[in-house]
Order: sequence, then structure tokens, then C-alpha cells
Amino acid sequence: MDFARKAKWTFFVVTTLFSLVQPLSANHTSINDTAIEMIHVGLILDVQSWVGKIVDSCISMAISDFYSRNRHYQTKLVVHTRDSGGDPLLLLSQALVLLENFKLDAIIVAENSAGVKILAELGSRVKIPIISLFAAGLSLSSFEYPHLIQIGEDESSRAKAITAIVEAFSWRSAILIYEDNDSARPILSNVTGFCLDQHVALLTSSTDEEIVEQLVKLMSLQMTVYVVHMSPILASRLFLNAKQLGMMTQGYAWITTDMITNFMNSMDPSVIESMQGVVGFKPHIPVSKELRRFAIRWRSKNLNENKNLEEMEMNVYGIWSYDMVWAVATAAERVMTRHPHILHQETRLNMNFTTIRSSESGLVFMDEMLQSRFKGISGGFQLTNGRLIPKEIEIVNVFKGDRIIGYWNPENGIASIMKEENHTETNSTSSSKLEGVIWPGGTMNIPKGWSLRGKRLRIGVPVTNQFRELISVVHDPQTKDIIVTGFCVDVFKEAVQSLDYEVHYDFIPFEDANGRMAGSYDDLILQVYHKNYDAVVGDITIISRRFAYVDFTLPFTDLGIGVVVPKINNDIWIFLKPLCGDLWITAAAFFIFTGVVIWFIERPINEEFQGSPSEQIGMIFWYSFSTL
Repeated sequence: MDFARKAKWTFFVVTTLFSLVQPLSANHTSINDTAIEMIHVGLILDVQSWVGKIVDSCISMAISDFYSRNRHYQTKLVVHTRDSGGDPLLLLSQALVLLENFKLDAIIVAENSAGVKILAELGSRVKIPIISLFAAGLSLSSFEYPHLIQIGEDESSRAKAITAIVEAFSWRSAILIYEDNDSARPILSNVTGFCLDQHVALLTSSTDEEIVEQLVKLMSLQMTVYVVHMSPILASRLFLNAKQLGMMTQGYAWITTDMITNFMNSMDPSVIESMQGVVGFKPHIPVSKELRRFAIRWRSKNLNENKNLEEMEMNVYGIWSYDMVWAVATAAERVMTRHPHILHQETRLNMNFTTIRSSESGLVFMDEMLQSRFKGISGGFQLTNGRLIPKEIEIVNVFKGDRIIGYWNPENGIASIMKEENHTETNSTSSSKLEGVIWPGGTMNIPKGWSLRGKRLRIGVPVTNQFRELISVVHDPQTKDIIVTGFCVDVFKEAVQSLDYEVHYDFIPFEDANGRMAGSYDDLILQVYHKNYDAVVGDITIISRRFAYVDFTLPFTDLGIGVVVPKINNDIWIFLKPLCGDLWITAAAFFIFTGVVIWFIERPINEEFQGSPSEQIGMIFWYSFSTL
């Protein structure tokens, strides 16, 4: 009985303890769940754009990947997405709504518009980080906007890269075509005086007629190298119109900045077709296993949700947004660990703008962001003066897609291959380090950058059969073409090829209706004087009388400048060569005249000068020659 009583009592105690422990255990689990601090982050983008969809999906994957790897973290990002529709005013409005409704610790903006500058001002007022994925063109100062984080190279680096390309191909200068807005306009202060002496501004609202008008003006100029710095939408219309005007042909060179090249994957195929031969810049993302795996997972995940993404490829903004979320999540965890009391402060913006509460947590959060150091899928992640700057810039050539032809960095200039760390090289701007560039028109001949467009020079050539090695004119009976060959023509072509600018010319034979030469060489030279020809090429002799009508080039034969003289005869009578017939007659006349004068004086008093007339004449000649 005692044993049975003890057993019942023991069972009662155990059951009671178990019933007490179970709620405590359940309560402990609940405490762990509620201990996670939610970090609210605003995300503003154009959800209908291709880039907006890519960034949104990459941020979603970044949050999932980060917390699946760091399950023990006490913080978790909660992203509140808002659609800007690509409108700067709506961008600002959505930011104000987010600040009013949520305790935000950061705002990520995937827009390249003037609204980003206003958000930077707003971030300074509420003291929370404003992370701009696309605002590289704004180049806002970190001193003026200490709560702004930007991605991409600044305008100074962009200008240096452009200058390096212009110098690499030995172009004198280039013309800048830019969009007249806050995103593209800052490049002017950095490139003026370097290599872009002239510039043309296009408004975002420019019609096709206005774009064509500006392009026609550019065609009238002699420079044929253009640097384009504008939004992808305006650039698409620019290149389509340029192709219709024949400005995407041989002799032209087009350079695009990363504002355009970064978005090429989202451009219409017709636009890409019109951009064949363009050289552009884009940030270099090192290839890694992590990046390949992420790209495969991203494509697999999003193809199920959006079939149109099959036409898209992962771009640099999606990669950067992925790493940026990891940086934000890591910074949030460090703030929670080091300053747990700060995250519990309430910070909101009053929509009537009369009260703006600054965030103490935002200051600490920004400091932690600036100290972020890790290796992401984009490579080494490190903010410098509030900006994530790529270490290398790819130089790409658009031809049936875009292909990498080289790299550029501020330290080493143009490079053909990626340099190892701690490897130094003298700064280079040589085009020899670039892979073969296919220029507009499908040619590999480097554009001269300067062309006498609008006028083709008329080059007259003599029609002669005397020295075919020097100049030869042949009419092709089948094609009716005029074929001009010879040493003089070869020298002329080489001289034109060596010029820094492009010259267009046609050879015009100086011939009559029968195919014979239409006059003498003097007549041919007079054609230049009368402006029927711009120049004459051939076996033309430099004669003093011809200098009154034309100018001659320096002689290009081995002889150089020479003088034509008679051949020297080395016989014993050479001393008589200077004595011409007139001189002999004059000398004889003077001898006779001298004899007559002496005869006239001596005849009255000297018997030797008297006698018959024949004797007197003989005396005159004898006395004249005797005086020799």
C-alpha cells in the first residue's frame, strides 16, 4: 500500500512539474521569436522597367540568402517597396510616404533622376542613409551630403577615361553630346579643357526633328569623334537618327559612357543594330564561382515568375544591389550588437514639414555602412567617401553584342588584361593594348577624327604614255572606272593616309573626248590656277615660270632638288665654248674699226698707208691684226 501510495504521489508531482515546464518552454520560444529586431528599409524604383525588375528580384534574393546563412542574427531587414514610375516628383512623394508610415533606417533608390539630389537633402535632415544605385552621374559630394551612398565612378574618373581613349587613338579632340539635366550636366566641368572642346546639349523632351537638326549641324563640322553621355532612352533615339543620316558609317567614331553602356541589355534590338561600332565604358565585375551560381539561381527563379525575363541578362545594378543589401544587413546587426538601445528609438517625418525628427540610429547606421568590408559577388566591397567605386572599367566594343577590348584604371591607364594586385605599370594610353576595334561601317581602320566632309577634292592627272612607272591612266571598258596607278599616285596616297584628318578625293584625267591629253603640262597646271582642279599629281617638272600660278610640293625622288645643265665636253677647244658668234663678229668689227681709224690718221704723213686702194685695205687689216 505504501508503495502504491508513493507511486501515485510521484506520478502527481511529475505531472504537475511537466505541466509547469511546458508553458515556460513555450513562453521561451515566443521570447526568442519576438527578440528579432525588424530593420525597416525603403526601396523606391520603377517597377515596370527592366532594370527595376532586376533590382527588385536581386534584393529579394539577397535578403533570403543573407538570413538563411545567418539564422542566429538578432536583426532582419524588412523592405518596403514603392513604385516611382520613373517620375522624380513621384520618387520624392513615395519617400515622404515611407518616412511617415515606417521607422526607416535606410532608403535604397534605384533611379537616376534629379529626385535623388532632393532625397539626399532629405536624408541629411532625417539623418538616415540614402543609398543611390543609379546616381553615379550626379557626383554629389560626401561632404555636402554625408548621408548619401553612391555607386559608380565619379565624373573626374569618367573624364580621365574618355581622355585616355581620345589620346590612345591620336584624335585631336571630340564633341560631347549630353543630356541637359542634373544627371548628365556635371560632366561638363570635368571634360572641358581636356579633349572635348565642343559640346551639344539635348533636352530629355527633344523630338526626333530636333535631334536630327543637331546631328545635321554636327555633320557640317570637320570633327567626327563623338562622346555620348545621356540616359538610355534619349540615347536610343539619338543612335537611330544618326544611322538614318549616315553617321554610323566609316570615318565616324562614337564613345558612350556607362550611363548608356550599363543599360544595353535592356535596349531594343533595333537600337543595338544602330550602335554597331560604338566604343563604351562599363564597370568591371570580376568573374567568380559565386557570381555564376547567383546568376543561374536568379535566372531560374525569375523565369518562373516573369517569362519576359528570358530576354534579359543580369546587369551590374542587380549585382550591386545584391551586395548593398548584404552591407545594410551586416551594418544593422553590428548596430544591434554594439548599440542595442538606439534601434528602439522612434523616428518619423511629419508630413506637414513642421517637425522633422532626426535619427540617432541613422548616424550610427551610416558609420557602420562606411566601415563595411567584405567580398561580395561584385568583388571587394568597400565604400570610399560614401561611394562604391569599381577598381577597373571595361572598354567594350559594340558589334553583334558587346565584347571587352580592354580595361582602364586610374593608376595604370589602358590595359589589355587585368593586373595582379601590387603589380605596377607605367600609365598607358596606347591603343595597341586594346583588342581590334570594329568601327562604324564594319571597318577596323581607325577613324582619323577629322574629315573634310561635304567636299571631295578633284585631283588632276596627266594622260601620258611616256613614263607609266610614274603615272598611268587606264579606263576599264567593263566597269567604266578610271584606274590611276604609278609611283606618283602611290606617294600621294601615302601622304594623304599619314594626315591626322580624313580627305576624300577623286582622280580626274586631263584628257579630251578622244582620250588624249587635253594640252601640255603647262595647260594642266593652269587648270589648278583656274580652280578646275584642286591639285595635280604626276610627273610634273618644277619650272620657275610655273611658280607664278601654283605651289609645288618638295620633290619626292632620290634626286631631290636639282639643276639641269649641259654635259661638260673635255676636249682642247673647250675654252672656245663661252665665245658665241655675236661675240666673234663684234670683235672682228672692232678690229676693222681700229684699222680704219689708224689708216685715216697715218695716211697723210706715212707712206706705208699710201698706194693703191688694195694696198691701203691690206694695210688696214694687217695693222689691226698686228696689234693683237
